Amino acid sequence: MSTPILRAGIVAYGHIAQKYHAPLLHSLPGFEIVKVLERNRNQAEIDYPHVQSVRTMQELLEDDSIDLVIITTPNQFHFAQAKAALEAGKHVVLEKPFTVSTMEAEMLLQIAQTEGKLLSVFHNRRWDGDFKTVKKVIASGVLGELVEFESRFDRFINYQRENYWREQDIPGAGVLYDLGPHLIDQVLQLFGKPLRLFADIRKQRKDSLTDDYFDIILFYDQLKVRLKAGNLVKELQPRFIIHGTNGSYVKHGLDAQRLTPINAENLASPDWGKEPQEQWGKISAHFQDLHINGQIETLNGSYQSYYEDIYHAILHSHPPAVSAQDALDTIELIELAILSNQKMAVLSL
Repeated sequence: MSTPILRAGIVAYGHIAQKYHAPLLHSLPGFEIVKVLERNRNQAEIDYPHVQSVRTMQELLEDDSIDLVIITTPNQFHFAQAKAALEAGKHVVLEKPFTVSTMEAEMLLQIAQTEGKLLSVFHNRRWDGDFKTVKKVIASGVLGELVEFESRFDRFINYQRENYWREQDIPGAGVLYDLGPHLIDQVLQLFGKPLRLFADIRKQRKDSLTDDYFDIILFYDQLKVRLKAGNLVKELQPRFIIHGTNGSYVKHGLDAQRLTPINAENLASPDWGKEPQEQWGKISAHFQDLHINGQIETLNGSYQSYYEDIYHAILHSHPPAVSAQDALDTIELIELAILSNQKMAVLSL
């Protein structure tokens, strides 16, 4: 019996589409890329000869054979393009963040429900190997009751990047909308919504046109969560730090999937997403009369799991792993963080 095929169109063909979305769709059974919207190039046709590059959104949406539209444009265009795609009868996957406001996110959620179409956001870092391992460590109970959790993305880019939209003074730009969705979505998956929030958002580089640093604190009953990202961290800090009543877990390094090209052969390898041992997290804990002190092997990352889930969600009409409501909750916390920074105050949800 042949595998049903979902035909896809991609809106914009920049770095994210070229590195993640297009190779994942091309490599996984059940998907076929049909058209790609490019402003002035035909790079998609070069990379995938069976694909047609088009110049307008209308040309892509008028193709009745396309089932799924993947939108990877700058954040300020997400709402209008997703709305058009949903109203054209297409399922939609948006690159994170969902939108630049909860109002836009709520409107898209309503449109998707009215049209009966899938709407999801590419929160692929739920399938980072390190995050999958963190979930396993926490679920095991070995650390006891958690009291402190820190998650951060650090970079060292000490200059303003020319013609890079994420660093321009436009809606949805800046490091909070860039890296914040990853960190916030992961925490919401682990702990749900916090009770209160405090945020410090800054421009640390003299020539920055938008924020390049944030420090967000989320308050739960007994747990304090800290999320940080910045562009002036030359000496990289731990990716995760977790403290509990039984002990601690500390993890350095970023997900291994970024180092290997995505293709069918690599995805099929047992070494896909496998992290070198020197990056494995370290644990020190007393648990059930045992003293645990050593490394914990990082689970393999699996970004392909996102689109495998999307495929089955569309074919079998069930909610995707990353729901539009999940993505809306993330935008809600981003907006609350911006307000907290403006007021320099702890805010309740």
